[in-house]
Amino acid sequence: MQRVLRFLTLPRLLGLYVVLFCLVAVQNYLLGFGHYNNYLMFARPFHNLLLNESIYGLHPNLYDDNYKYSPTFAWLMGPFYYLPDIVGLILWNLLNTVVLLAGVWFYLNDEKDPTRQRRAALLIILMEALITAQNLQSNNLIVGAMLLGLYHLRNERVWQAAFFFVLCGFVKFYGVAAAGFFLFYPRKPQFILAMVVWTILFAIAPLTMIPLDNLLAEYKEWFNVIVVSKLGLQVSVMGIAQSWFGMAKTDGNYRVIEIVGATLFLLPFLRFGLWKDRLFQRRMVAYFLLFMIVFNKMAESPTYVLAVTGVALWWVTLDNPTRFDQILLGLVIVFTSLSPTDIFPQIVQKQFFQPYNIKALPCILVWARVQYQIWMQPSTANHQLQPTL
Repeated sequence: MQRVLRFLTLPRLLGLYVVLFCLVAVQNYLLGFGHYNNYLMFARPFHNLLLNESIYGLHPNLYDDNYKYSPTFAWLMGPFYYLPDIVGLILWNLLNTVVLLAGVWFYLNDEKDPTRQRRAALLIILMEALITAQNLQSNNLIVGAMLLGLYHLRNERVWQAAFFFVLCGFVKFYGVAAAGFFLFYPRKPQFILAMVVWTILFAIAPLTMIPLDNLLAEYKEWFNVIVVSKLGLQVSVMGIAQSWFGMAKTDGNYRVIEIVGATLFLLPFLRFGLWKDRLFQRRMVAYFLLFMIVFNKMAESPTYVLAVTGVALWWVTLDNPTRFDQILLGLVIVFTSLSPTDIFPQIVQKQFFQPYNIKALPCILVWARVQYQIWMQPSTANHQLQPTL
């Protein structure tokens, strides 16, 4: 293992991401339609826009399942509609990979040793990003765009930052939440203006194809879909509360857990004196990415690239990781990232890992550890973050 890690220098690791993620796209194509329905659900709603028909509801002639994304996302995916499936699959995974790599690369550009920390972060993220790529999901793109937005935000490029945050919001609604970190940085009025302008521009983009009344009806349908969407596998605190402690699956119980999680997440923001502290900002970003998944009732395995990216960003903030920190990272790698793979027998996965939501547990522990470190950080710390070009 040590020999493999030494071989995987940063340039080789970047190349591995690109090659590996393109290969899994080809694998899905060779396995047939049933293995790349997620991609078809992204690329083919554009067909309905061309016909001025609703993109929501069932369209078995185009793809299985219900489309749950925005009209703007269907519009943005237009170029993929015209591509042969094999080409589109490869380019879709390539796009997601490049955005993820760019996000990690630029977000960590002002670290003490960016080459080492980029390599460490990408090694930690690799397996989870691969799971997302195998499922042809958009989560690699989402987390990469979030990090690019945060990179531009801390460098006071508010228009570029707002672009990436709004893009996230029109792909997966919760992705825009990262924009809340504008509180830590200057140029707040300009950023709010940029968010409003980009939101309007993204929202009206499909008007190039359909009338305003139809577009408004599509947005109404989108919000209805979001509200009534079926729960995911609940690989989260909710799933653990149900499988470990027998909590009933009710909206009331979910709301209680969500309120507790949101309260715990928001409390560290009360440390106003640390808002401009570089280490505090970095920890809060890691804390946020973990929170987005471990307290999400829709969480499932392909979404965990966000949580594990949070783990990776937490890890690179540690100058001298304790033995406990090392154990936590090991638990994430083994029980979060490797538990769905063929390393473990199917009987173990189906009778232990899956029913007891073991995948979520290490990330919940890291989330608690990051919260402890945030609260224990001295108020007199001086890790000021300077804008970088």
